[in-house]
Amino acid sequence: MRYALALLALVVVATVSACGDDDAPVDTVGPAGRTAALAAEYLSIEVTEAGAPRPLVEGTVISLRIDDGRVGASLGCNQLGARYELDGDRLLVEELSTTEMGCDPERHAQDEWFAGVLQAEPTVVVDGDTMVLTSGETVVRFVDREVAEPDRELVGATWEVDGFADGQDPDDAAMSMAVEQPGIVRFEESGFVTGDDGCNGFGFGETDGEATEGLRYEVDGDEVVFTGAPVRELQACPDLEEYADRFWAALTGTATWSIDADRLVLVGEDGRVVTFRATD
Repeated sequence: MRYALALLALVVVATVSACGDDDAPVDTVGPAGRTAALAAEYLSIEVTEAGAPRPLVEGTVISLRIDDGRVGASLGCNQLGARYELDGDRLLVEELSTTEMGCDPERHAQDEWFAGVLQAEPTVVVDGDTMVLTSGETVVRFVDREVAEPDRELVGATWEVDGFADGQDPDDAAMSMAVEQPGIVRFEESGFVTGDDGCNGFGFGETDGEATEGLRYEVDGDEVVFTGAPVRELQACPDLEEYADRFWAALTGTATWSIDADRLVLVGEDGRVVTFRATD
């Protein structure tokens, strides 16, 4: 009887050992861990197709944001966004949405190309500060944006409008409006705000060489409080009324603000969002 039990134990040990020798990969991280590892904003550093370089439109880079179940991308024209799930190392994108910014044909085509890459269930592999996204013969190598491009300062930069949204998430219901000259805003060292709302420029009034009137701002943590009124000469721009209305919604009263690299997001008191890019 003891011999039989010993023999049975050997069989069990041998069976377990054989399973342990299986070459199949063991998932020791799990979906939640893989999702957390992905959460970051990445900038492309290399794109290849079938092993050969695939040049991007001059002056553009792929910005890819992955966080909290959402993926967003920008390639110098429109904003792409969607919810996603992970199936192993495969990125499954749901109903990719895009803004409708008026851009040149080359950048439009580039947007469509990368939208196709995201919708083709690419694999994603993170290694430290780098990530590799692979779809068929297309391979895009990224580096963490915080490593490649630290956050800009709010004060002193020229911020150009690149989109609007309804709601706290700038990637939700994102929209763009084609204008000849996008709106801009500058937070001056003097505590005043200057810029252009797409129709009218605005600044501040001076007395004896010092700024004395205009739209003022004060930063308090993640909030910026606007007081006073901009100094400007008003001209009528019927086609830009909605654009200007959305612009000023984020520069009235108390707004929340955040900066990621060269991207500024202002959320107005009514929940409307304006996104900007630093241009200098």
